[in-house]
Amino acid sequence: MSRRRGLGCLFAALALLALGPAQAEAQDYPTRPIRLLIHTPAGSLVDVLGRIIAQDLGERLGQGFVVDNRTGAATQIAVDTLLRSLADGYTLMISSPEATMQPFLKRSYRYDPIKDFTPVALVVTSWTVFAVNPKVPANTLQELIAYSKRKPGGVRYGSGGIGSVLHIAVEMLKLKSGGEFVHVPYRGGAQAATDAIAGQIDMVSMGLASTRVAANGQLRILAQTGPSRHPMLPEVPTTAEAGLPDVRMDTWFGLVGPPGMPGEIVTRINRELDVVVKQPVFQDKLAKLGLAVDYRPAAQFSSFMVDDTKKWRELIPAMGIPVVD
Repeated sequence: MSRRRGLGCLFAALALLALGPAQAEAQDYPTRPIRLLIHTPAGSLVDVLGRIIAQDLGERLGQGFVVDNRTGAATQIAVDTLLRSLADGYTLMISSPEATMQPFLKRSYRYDPIKDFTPVALVVTSWTVFAVNPKVPANTLQELIAYSKRKPGGVRYGSGGIGSVLHIAVEMLKLKSGGEFVHVPYRGGAQAATDAIAGQIDMVSMGLASTRVAANGQLRILAQTGPSRHPMLPEVPTTAEAGLPDVRMDTWFGLVGPPGMPGEIVTRINRELDVVVKQPVFQDKLAKLGLAVDYRPAAQFSSFMVDDTKKWRELIPAMGIPVVD
């Protein structure tokens, strides 16, 4: 071996050592199954979505995912589990708007949505719909607002619970329109929809995936809060079309990891996700759930989280929703 070639091998070996064990492991990632934390029960929308992502992303990465449902305490049990895990890319979590909203709704919520996670990628979004019992004399959102102002006691609406996305959506409508809407919280959106159908309440706030219960005229859907009309409801106008462009409630879902995840691993996951979200089969699976691809890689997702946190820091106090323990 020549002296020059020997020095070259030595420098190459030193360079590999300089990478350190974490970077060396990142180059081979993944070498074992990845745990995906879900903060909602099995069978929920987040759970179904997480399993779809796990299956398709796992195929691209060449390793399976183990779905781990850790429910309760306004997502904090799942987050606790995530933050106790090594930041090696082998534990990820499906994050949602609760991460940026709960700090301003619950004193006991102890996580910072900016500092306590590694944003990996925003994957999909959905939005909310406003529906009324057919006996409510309103065929448009503006007619509902006008009716709420003249109805004694206002329009009673149900949602899946205090501080939920569906609750905040109507409170935003109330703030921006000046309408009189009174919240009736339920333990789940299905019971709220059932009572709206029965006429126990006037109105219900639902996710797109739940709109099938409005079939056959059981409920009248007046508006959807997304940037455009979803293919599931092509005949239903958006809140912007109804003259309320500021009433937007995008329900987003993304992947996050513990703080300090290696950039090389985040980049690898983003590279494979970029392929996954472009697949028609993946997009079809989402469409059936009332979801749409809204892929944003790590840097863009990080900026999104900052902006979303800022938005709720301003809006939630303006809505007058009491902060609870």
